[in-house]
Amino acid sequence: MAFHIPEILSEESKNYRVSIRLLPDGLSFSGYNPTIKGSFFLSEERWKSSRPYAEELKECFFANECLAWDYQHLYIVQTDTDYTLVPWAFYLENEQDKLLRFNCGESDGKRVLANELRDEKVNLLYGMDHETYEFCQRSFSNPEFVHYLYALFPLWREKSKYELSRQVYGILSGGRMELACYQQGQLLFLNGFEVHSLNEMLYYILYVWKQHRWNVLSDPIHLLGDAAILRELIPALSTYIKHVETMVLPSEAYLMGPDVLRAPVDLVALYLLNN
Repeated sequence: MAFHIPEILSEESKNYRVSIRLLPDGLSFSGYNPTIKGSFFLSEERWKSSRPYAEELKECFFANECLAWDYQHLYIVQTDTDYTLVPWAFYLENEQDKLLRFNCGESDGKRVLANELRDEKVNLLYGMDHETYEFCQRSFSNPEFVHYLYALFPLWREKSKYELSRQVYGILSGGRMELACYQQGQLLFLNGFEVHSLNEMLYYILYVWKQHRWNVLSDPIHLLGDAAILRELIPALSTYIKHVETMVLPSEAYLMGPDVLRAPVDLVALYLLNN
């Protein structure tokens, strides 16, 4: 299956920042030229076979020549994987596997990768299928590997800087929910949960809220995710927490192009970095 890409991409590829976002059952290909308003595009492919992920990726790569072009910057974005945050004081590069295994359990067949979060003074460790990593490393042009949460930290931090109350952020995607809490630019909490029902979402949010003694009257939660899920979750959660809101993207995001409206927030945040 061929990706739908703008015609100008073949001539202007070196001016585009692009992302290959690895999904559990496929991938998306997106790009943006910061010098051209409205140039953001997003194309997605889902796989139906039960073959190993690396085999599907190879077939997709060879069927889409645009994936082999040279770009200004190319991100490989890993979703749906265990992760942990390690403070710099406890981080040793040659102990990455042990650190991830200690916090998340065995990760056989996984390559452990790290993203540095300078403002938080932590490293974000996560796993990627080893064969997939090797193929990406040798096939794509100068790829940068990032976890899908990587670009959200600066977004959350900036949004919380000038707020007196704690700011809680919830991302719902693909049967997972990530909860983060910032206070005036400082990260206080981050954790992810598998959720398959409204009751599970309510349980984890309220349990974390109670555990950390956040204020249900003054500390807001900002949610983002599938519209159908939020239509159920927001009124149900509002019974317990006074300020339940949908997360608002920075205004400059809407100048990127109409495809941004169907892009996951972490991908939008990634393109806004160093924009």
